[in-house]
Formats: sequence, structure tokens, C-alpha cells
Amino acid sequence: MIPHLSEKSYIFPTEKARLQVKRILAEITHHDLIYDTWGMGEKHQSDIALSINCYGLSGTGKSMLLEVIAHSLGLKVVDVPSTGSKFVGVPEQIIQEIFAFATIHNAFIVWNEADRDFGKRLEQVSQSADAGINSARSILLDQFSSYKALIGLTTNLIHNYDSAFVSRIRFEIQLDLPDAEARAKIWQAQIPSKLPLDESVNFSQLAAQFDEISGRDIKKAVLNAVGSAASEEKLDIEKRVTQAHFIQAMEEVIAGKKAAEKEEIKLTPVTEKVDLPPQPSRED
Repeated sequence: MIPHLSEKSYIFPTEKARLQVKRILAEITHHDLIYDTWGMGEKHQSDIALSINCYGLSGTGKSMLLEVIAHSLGLKVVDVPSTGSKFVGVPEQIIQEIFAFATIHNAFIVWNEADRDFGKRLEQVSQSADAGINSARSILLDQFSSYKALIGLTTNLIHNYDSAFVSRIRFEIQLDLPDAEARAKIWQAQIPSKLPLDESVNFSQLAAQFDEISGRDIKKAVLNAVGSAASEEKLDIEKRVTQAHFIQAMEEVIAGKKAAEKEEIKLTPVTEKVDLPPQPSRED
């Protein structure tokens, strides 16, 4: 039986993503059937390590999806922070300890913001720190290729991956911004049963009105809207969260994102002497 991800535990942003995960779970759970019974192993060698790379915009639920996949397969999760260090030799040690620990527990290794550690190796090595980066990535590549369980990666910057890692990634899941149906479900999923909602609230309308948003944006808007409703000068029993609260909160979230995306104006310092044009004398 193929494990499935229920809508209660995870809301897929698009149907495409749901089908990708369904296919991945099918191959993992029916590995013996595919490679032994059906003979695919005669033509195609099965990778020792099965890795899943989730990529897409920030706030689309990449980390959450990997954790739910691990739960559906009954696997423990080892959540990896960055292995970077200013001390030579430390990243290599951290990488080896991570894989050794995960091997003991047959764990699903989840590497968030993986582009930090899986980035391109340096072609021009000019100092010991550069050599250390390449050394760490070579050890990571070796451990990554030989790990006998699942590895999950998340990134917003997939183009930063070293090609050697890309060629070894078995499954790719692209998470786009949620479609209208998913947005409506995400709005509803944020609402506890005790929250006093006004009759004006319509999640389908909110989903249609605000389209270029992520699940994280919706979560933030809901929290801000509830805060606004709670702060009103009324008796607590009279307070309600209205459609207007949600609209205003989402507009503020979108405005904040646009402000953060504006290109910063940077001043370039002048390092060379510049000849200024002659200045008019006071007598002119």
C-alpha cells in the first residue's frame, strides 16, 4: 500500500506537486517490485542514496513537505543546519558526524537551504579557506552518494548547486505558489474552531482576490488580522474577525514584500583621484 499525504497534514500548492509526490512515494515503497520483480535492475542500477530536492519560492512549504513525507514513510528526521565554519577541517567533521548519526537511526536527512553547503566548488583556490570549502564539498558528495537511506534538500536557489550534486539527485519536486483552490484551503486551515469569525468572511473570495501569495503569506496575514480584531475597543464577547481584517492584513503583507524586493541604492566609493571641473572665481 502506498502511503499518502492527507489534506489535513499538508495542502499541496498545485496538482502537479501532488502527482510528483505520489509518484515518488510509489517508487520508494515499491522498490523491490520495480527493480527485482519487474527486472528494471537488469537495465538500470538503483541508486544507493535516494534524494529528494524541493525547490521553489520562499514560503511554499518545502520543508514541511519533506517532514510530512518522512512521517508518511515512518522515518525519523535529522534536520541539518549549515555545516559552514571559519575553522579549517570543522565542516568535514560535522558532515561525517551527521551521516554517521543518521545511519545509526536510518533517518531521513533534511537539509534546508541546501545551496549553502551543496554550492559550486571553487575553481581558483587562493587560500586555505578556499581549499577547505572544496574539501568539505568533496566529502559531502561522497557521503551523499553512499548514504543508504533518504535525503531531502530544500532551496530557493537551485541554480547555485554544484552540477555533481545535481546529477545525483534522484527526485525533483518544484513547489510553485498555490493555485486558487489551494489558497482557499490554506486560508481555512489557519482558522481554529474557537475563532469568532464574522459572517462576512469568505475564503474563496480571499483566494480569488490575492493570487501571487504563498502559504506563509496567508499564515502571516491571518495572525495579523486576528491581532487587529483583538485590539479593537470592544468587549471581548463582541469582537469578531471580519473579511475586512483579512483583506487589510494581506494588503500589508504584500506591501511589506514589495518593499523588501526593491533594489537598494548603493554608493560606490571612489578610490582614484578625480579632476573636478574648474570652479568660477568669486569675481565672476
